[in-house]
Amino acid sequence: MLSLHKPKRKQSVFFVFILMILCFLINPIPAYANSLPASSAHTLSASTSTPQVGGSFTVTATANVSELFAFETIFTYDPQKVKLIRADAAANGNLIKPVGDEGEIILAWSKEGNEQPTNGTMRMAELTFNVLKAGETEIIWQSLRIANRSLQEVAVSPGVSLRTNARAESGSGDVGNVGGVNVPNTNGSGKAQAPLTPEVAIIAGNAPAMTLSENAVSLTSESGNRIHVVLHMAQALKEIHESSKEKSTFVVMIPAQESASITVDVPSEVLQAIQSKSGGTGSLVISSSVGMYKLPIDQLKLDANAKVTVTIATVSEEQAHAIDKLVTAEGFTLTGSRVDFSVSILDASGQVTEMHDYESAFAARTLPAGHIDPDRTAAVLFRTDGTMAPVPTLFVKQPDGIYIALIHRMGNSTYGLITGSRTFADLNGHWSQKDIETMAGRLLVNGDTEGRFRPDDAITRVEFAKLVTDALALPEKGDSMTFRDIDPSAWYSRSLLTAVSFGLIEGYDGGIFRPDSFVTREEIAVMLDRALHVTGFKYDPPAHFVQLLGMEHLNDWSKDSVHMMVGLGILTGDDGNMIQPSQSATRAEAVVMLKRLLIKLSFMNE
Repeated sequence: MLSLHKPKRKQSVFFVFILMILCFLINPIPAYANSLPASSAHTLSASTSTPQVGGSFTVTATANVSELFAFETIFTYDPQKVKLIRADAAANGNLIKPVGDEGEIILAWSKEGNEQPTNGTMRMAELTFNVLKAGETEIIWQSLRIANRSLQEVAVSPGVSLRTNARAESGSGDVGNVGGVNVPNTNGSGKAQAPLTPEVAIIAGNAPAMTLSENAVSLTSESGNRIHVVLHMAQALKEIHESSKEKSTFVVMIPAQESASITVDVPSEVLQAIQSKSGGTGSLVISSSVGMYKLPIDQLKLDANAKVTVTIATVSEEQAHAIDKLVTAEGFTLTGSRVDFSVSILDASGQVTEMHDYESAFAARTLPAGHIDPDRTAAVLFRTDGTMAPVPTLFVKQPDGIYIALIHRMGNSTYGLITGSRTFADLNGHWSQKDIETMAGRLLVNGDTEGRFRPDDAITRVEFAKLVTDALALPEKGDSMTFRDIDPSAWYSRSLLTAVSFGLIEGYDGGIFRPDSFVTREEIAVMLDRALHVTGFKYDPPAHFVQLLGMEHLNDWSKDSVHMMVGLGILTGDDGNMIQPSQSATRAEAVVMLKRLLIKLSFMNE
């Protein structure tokens, strides 16, 4: 354990009591002599337990209080390891400018004169630190003095501390954006330059998050292990408006309760306030032990008096039994719970609209995964027709060794985790064997009826279109096929229609598609570049173009996409450093390039 800088003992500043007396004189309220404040269950929590040198993290202090009207609290830290850059007390009230020596921070706060004292769990402080050095450091909650409105005081020694283990800078990788969720970009090799944590991906990203208080959220336990949560509009709006300017992600925390079904009602005014405050980029996150969900507010068409309902629920026993049979029949084992995520909008006229699919956002959600092998585990969605399909998923390891499944998809459904593997008879010893088996274990590729993959066969236009739409779990889109050479009843027709509707692939003049024509390497580069744009992935062009032999033969329509895919490490040359843009891609090459794309998006693990 590191020894911390020990601040000098000094006389209390008593700022909080001066403030209390002023408030008391301005707006006197009868004292309750027998109602002494008490505090217990002090906790410190951090936005991440492994911050990066040069980055920042936030420590939140909470306590259970009764009749609290004001407090003064002291925290200490090691100034050689971290630098305090911001200190906030409770969201609503009067905060005297924080003071303290280096390595110490003193916060003094009181309620407004006409407000009622607080009872229950309260967020006392939020401290944000920059990380100066790698290694372990500790934040200590040294003391807390609390008082009620009648100036009766009690001093408490919380006796809690929080340790973080800062990691060294891992490179200059920028942070990209996938459907509103910030993820680390990767270099040309496809290796992530910084680990992704749920706190970064779901709660905060690049935008600081704020948890709405208990005064803004009410929870009611109902029969059948159900929890009904309601956001109180007036209090929620007040906290959003009074939050610091940089806050744009607001979190509804729901106490841990295993296997519960959670329903959260949110007035549209609250969501509109978040968007207004953030310039249209704000988020509302529902956080529970069952799962977490980041609501894509900009995808919702909201009337002034509408109500949005978000449900995170474990499935019924009947549904669970059917899902178990399906997973077993496919040769996999179910891992963990099956959880349904749904969003509905009740408008002012009483009409309810279910948000099955989103127009352009890959909504983020998580499932607890426990102690799994991420190389043998996949997340899938369970369709209403009794089938299952893959979904983009990154398994994120937590400091305690357990995993969380971070799922992105342009819609809502029932999700679960499966464990298992698949291989093909003709892959043994092939250069692509490991990549193809990884993709097969995630249900992203299939073989033929004889159990072969045929890795060296050329891939057709419809085969690759289906491969991309399945990998991104794109919702079905489009009404009818317009190509003269496509049979609407063909096995690939729905996937092809979706790929065309999202702009991933186009037909030829004369209204034909040529479904069985082989895809060239430059055509694949164009389709993958378009797929990046569909996801909302933000990236800068490479600083310099990687030059492969044969790039002078590129068509004008493919040059930008090929240069980008080469620069990002998704498209590479052959053993002779040749790109061979007009050569047909093999099935193995197509799968490997798609796998690199998914890793680039943080849509799957390496």
